[in-house]
Amino acid sequence: MAVMMHDGGGGYVAPPPPPPPPTRTNLQSADAATADRSIAQMTPEQEAQLQGEVDALPQAERTDLLNDLASKLQAPQLVRLNDIFGADAVREAVETRSSAVAREGYLETTGAAPDQPEAPEGSGDSTAEQVERAQSDYEDRVEGQGILSQGQLGELMIEHQGDPAYLAELVRLAQEDGTLDAVVHPMYGGLYEKEGDSYVRSGDYDDRGDALRAAFDTAIAAALDRGTLTGAQLRELGVHSSGWQDVAARAGVGQVGATDATRTTSTELDGLVDGYDDAVEDVERLDEELGGLLAQAGPLTPEQQAGFVEAFRNDPEHKPTYDAKIEATQALADYVAENRDAVLDAAVRDPEVAEQVHDAIVAMATDGHGVQALELLAEIQRVPDSALGEAFAGFTDLSGDVLTDAASSAMSELLARNDGSVTEAQAQFTTLMAAFGQGAPGWGGYKDFAAGNRLLNEFADGNFSAADFYSHRYNETPPIFRAFMAGGVVLGAVSAAEAGRNEDYVNAITGFAQGGENAARLVAGATTSLSDTGRLAQHAGDFGRFATRLAPGLGLIASSASLVNSLQQASDGNVGYAIAAAGDVLGVLGGAMELVPVTAPAGFIVSGIGAIVNGIGSFIGEVINGNERREDLERYLTEAGVDPQIVDELASTGKALFEMSDALGMTPEQLQSLIAAHPEIAASPGHVGIFQETAAAAGLEGGEVNTLADRMAGDDPNFAWELFGVAGMYTNPSAEQKAAFLRDQLEIRFPSAAEYAESKSPELFGAAAEQRERAVADYERDGFSMNWEMSLGNQLADNTDPAYRAEMIGKLQEDGRLEMWAQFLGGYGDQWADAARQSLADAVAAGTVTQSEADAALAHFG
Repeated sequence: MAVMMHDGGGGYVAPPPPPPPPTRTNLQSADAATADRSIAQMTPEQEAQLQGEVDALPQAERTDLLNDLASKLQAPQLVRLNDIFGADAVREAVETRSSAVAREGYLETTGAAPDQPEAPEGSGDSTAEQVERAQSDYEDRVEGQGILSQGQLGELMIEHQGDPAYLAELVRLAQEDGTLDAVVHPMYGGLYEKEGDSYVRSGDYDDRGDALRAAFDTAIAAALDRGTLTGAQLRELGVHSSGWQDVAARAGVGQVGATDATRTTSTELDGLVDGYDDAVEDVERLDEELGGLLAQAGPLTPEQQAGFVEAFRNDPEHKPTYDAKIEATQALADYVAENRDAVLDAAVRDPEVAEQVHDAIVAMATDGHGVQALELLAEIQRVPDSALGEAFAGFTDLSGDVLTDAASSAMSELLARNDGSVTEAQAQFTTLMAAFGQGAPGWGGYKDFAAGNRLLNEFADGNFSAADFYSHRYNETPPIFRAFMAGGVVLGAVSAAEAGRNEDYVNAITGFAQGGENAARLVAGATTSLSDTGRLAQHAGDFGRFATRLAPGLGLIASSASLVNSLQQASDGNVGYAIAAAGDVLGVLGGAMELVPVTAPAGFIVSGIGAIVNGIGSFIGEVINGNERREDLERYLTEAGVDPQIVDELASTGKALFEMSDALGMTPEQLQSLIAAHPEIAASPGHVGIFQETAAAAGLEGGEVNTLADRMAGDDPNFAWELFGVAGMYTNPSAEQKAAFLRDQLEIRFPSAAEYAESKSPELFGAAAEQRERAVADYERDGFSMNWEMSLGNQLADNTDPAYRAEMIGKLQEDGRLEMWAQFLGGYGDQWADAARQSLADAVAAGTVTQSEADAALAHFG
C-alpha cells in the first residue's frame, strides 16, 4: 500500500515513483538525480545483476560507465560502487569526474581524505580585515625580499594558522609572483625535498621543517577551500615537481603529476595534432592559389565555376593534399575515440595535454566530426568543479564558437547518417544535447535546453518566424541555446528544401547574417559543415546519397544573399579563407549537380552555385595573386567546360573581364559570347578597358553590349585596335568629358554602332547631349577659377540653351555651391539676374534641381 505524504496545505500527494532498476542501460540514460536514487535503493539482487553486467563489459566500456556514474552520484552511492568496480578504480574516477562536494564526501567516508591538523584559534578578525592585513603584511615582509621572501612567507603562515581568509589571500599573492613555487620547487632543495621517505633538513628550515610544512598545508587547504588556488593550478604546478605532488597529496588533491601513461598520450596526441595543423596549412596554401586562379579566370557560369574548383582540387598535384587533411582529421578523431579516457585523464594531470585535447576538439568541430566533438564537450563541462571540468575551464571558446561549430557539424553528420531524415537527425541531436544536462551555469541549464529543443522543432516543421525572432537576439542567448540554433540552421535548410519553404528560410537566416559577427557564424557554420559532410562522402565514395538528400539544403543556404557576407565575417576579414570556404561549397554543389536532375528541390543546387559565383565576384579581386601558372589556368578552364576558343583570352585578361562584366551588368554567358565573337576585345587588359568605357559612355548594358560590338565590327573589322589607339589620344582626367569624347569617336568612326547606341540611350546623343557635354566642360574649366561665380554667370548669359543651363545649374547644386553662387551674383543687382532666373527654371524643368533648391537660390535675386 502506497504511503501518502502531507503536502503542507491540507492535502496529500503520492510519493515519487520508485526509480528504475540500476541496470547499465538505465543508469547511463538517467539524469543525475534518478541515477543517484537508483543506486541508493539498490537491492542485493539488483547489485548482483549490475555486478554481472559490469564484469561482462570490455575494460573501455566499464571505464566509460564508471566515469559517467562518478559525474552523477553523490558520495554515499559512490561508496556503494567500490564493491562493483573496485575501490581503486572508483577513487580514480571520483578524483577526475565527481563534483567537489561528492569527491570530498567520498574521500572522507572511505578514510582516504588526509588528516588535517586542528587549526589554532584565530585572530577574530572579519574576512575583509584578514584579507587586507594579508596584503599589507605581504607587501611589507615578503614582496621584493629576494631569497628571504620564502622564509618570511613561512613565518606569516605560522603566525596566522587560525585565520583562513588571511592564509588564502597570502597563497594567492605568493602564487602570482612565484614565491609559492619557490618554496616548494626551488632550483636546489626545498621545504618538501626528500631522501627516501624522509624530508631533507635544509639550512633554510633546520628543525622547523615540520612546523613550516604543517603551516603550509593549512594555508594550501584554506586557499583551495576559498578558491584563491584551484585544483587545476595545483596540478599544473605538480606536473613535473615531486614537491608539489607531495603538497597535493597532503591536501587531498588527486591525479597530480605526469606519469608514463600521460607522457605517452601527450607524445602521440602532439604528433597527431601537429600532423593535422600541417595538413591544414598545406590546404590553406592551395586554397589561396585557387582564389588567385579564380580571380584570373574571368566570369564563369555557375556550372563552369564549380567545374573549375573540382578540376583544381582533383589535379594529381593537389588531390593528395586535400585527401591528407581529411585523413589527418580522421586519424586524430580515431585516436581520441579509442583512447578517450586516457586522453581526458592525461588532460587532468597536464595542462599541455588539455591544450592538445582542446585543439583536437576544435579540429573535429570544424572538419566534419561534430558528433564526437559534442560528446567530448558534454563530458568536459558536465561537472564544472570536477578535476576534468577545472582542467578545461580556461578554454572559454569551448562554450562559444567551438560549441556552435560542433553543433552545426553534428547535425550535418546526423542528417547524412540518416539519409537526410529530418526526424531521425533531430531526435539524435536532441539526445546528444541532453548529455550536457544542467552543466556549467555559464553554458545554460534545463530551461535553455527546453527552449532550444522547441526552436529545433520549429526549424524541423518549417516555422522559421521563431528563428527570425532569435536571430536579432543571438548575443543575449546562452551557449546551449546557441548550439540548438546552429543545429537548427542546418536542419531547417534540408527541411525547407524538401517542403519548398525556401523563401521563408532564406529570410530567416538573413537575419542571422545581419545580427553581427557571432550570429553570422551560424550561417557560415551551417554552410561549411554541410560542405564538409559532402567532401567526406566524396572521399568515402558515397556521394550519391548526399547529392540527392542534402545537397539541395546546402544549395538553399548558399542561395541566400547573406552567405558571402557571413563567410567574410566568420573569417575575421580573411578573404582567402572566405574564397576557400565558398570554393568548397562550389565543388560539392558542382559534383552534386552532375548526379541530380535539375528539378525542385534540386534546383536549389543551381541557384546556390549562382549566388556564390556572384558573391565571390564582390571580393575576389582582393586576393593578392602572383604569377600563377598559365598552363594550369588554361587547363582548369578547359576542364570546367569553357569554349576552348576563348580560354586563352580568359586566362590573359580574366581580371579585367570581371570588372567589365560587373560594370556593364553582363552575365558570364553574355560576356563569353562577346569574346567568342570578337576575341580582339580581350587582346589585352587595355583593350578590355577602352571597350568597357565606350559601352558605358553609350549607356549600354547586358546583351546590348554584344550588339554594340557587332555593329562596330560591321563598321570596322579592326574596331578593337582602332579603339585601343583612340585611348591614347585623350588625357583629360575628367570622367564625364572622357565619356563625351568616346561618344564623339563612336559617331565619327562607327556610325552604325552610334545609331544603335542612340536608339537605346537617346539622352546621351544629339544636340541636347552636346549642350550638356559643353556645360560640363565649361564648368570644369571655369568653375574653380579665381572669379568662378562671374565666369559661370557669363557662360549662362551667353548660352541660352535650356539643356546647357540645366546641366550647369545641376553641377553647382551637386557640388553644394549653388546658393553661394547665387548670393555672390545677387549682390550685383540685375547684371546676371535674368540669366540666373531662367537657368534655374530650366534646371527645375530638367530635374537637375528641385523647386525648393531653386527657390533658395532665387531669393538672392530679389
